Amino acid sequence: MSGKGRISDFTVEQRVLIHLFEHPLNRSQWDGKREQTQAGISLAVKVARKHLPRSLKSLISQDLVKIDTRHIPGSKQRCRIYSLTESGIGAAESIRSGIKNQIINTEDGEISIGKFAGHELAYLDILSKVDSNWNYNPVDTLESNLKDKPETELYRKVLHRAWNDGIITEDERIMLDDISIHLGLEPDIVEEIEKEVISARKTSNEIQKNTFIEVLSIAWQDGYISDDEQAMLDTLANALGLDKNYAKNIQSEWVNENS
Repeated sequence: MSGKGRISDFTVEQRVLIHLFEHPLNRSQWDGKREQTQAGISLAVKVARKHLPRSLKSLISQDLVKIDTRHIPGSKQRCRIYSLTESGIGAAESIRSGIKNQIINTEDGEISIGKFAGHELAYLDILSKVDSNWNYNPVDTLESNLKDKPETELYRKVLHRAWNDGIITEDERIMLDDISIHLGLEPDIVEEIEKEVISARKTSNEIQKNTFIEVLSIAWQDGYISDDEQAMLDTLANALGLDKNYAKNIQSEWVNENS
């Protein structure tokens, strides 16, 4: 089975049409969807973002796709989004008609893709998880290639470093996007690494917080934090990678509860 299942049977342009058909424009002329942005499209069609603009330009030149600028939930600025024209809708329907009757083998037996797909299960998602014999595996094969690769480990280290201050700035996000492209990491893999790192940092932060509180409780035994003790706690917070204001809030809350 290839790393991307039967989705690789279709060109990037065909995949974009299939994806955008399932994510039409909102009725509101102001709001868009993240799935309609380049980042959302690249994730769905399983293509690195750097390879997507050429396909989008081709589709636009064929009057199959159009560009708009709308507000995306979670974004401070209006973003460029893509949607199908009337011709694009027709082209997408034609491609989908050739897919929907394809029978796949699932744990519950044989079923057509058209009947198997739903709101939470897109055509492209299904195609990425079936092998050459049309056997469906709910675990994306990209996930099995995620670990133990030098490229993914390097990106993981850089991402941990960027999270050291507790936030990812816009400049850091641009840097991370550039690094993922240069490393040749697919959007799915990047997303999985980021989920993994965020989860690991949450666990790590709890351990660091508890360590800080343990030392704080020792310094507070006399009911007072001296200047020297405060300097020690500030140094400890920095060494543990705790944000200065976050550490102050932890200390303040703990002192109030134990006074």
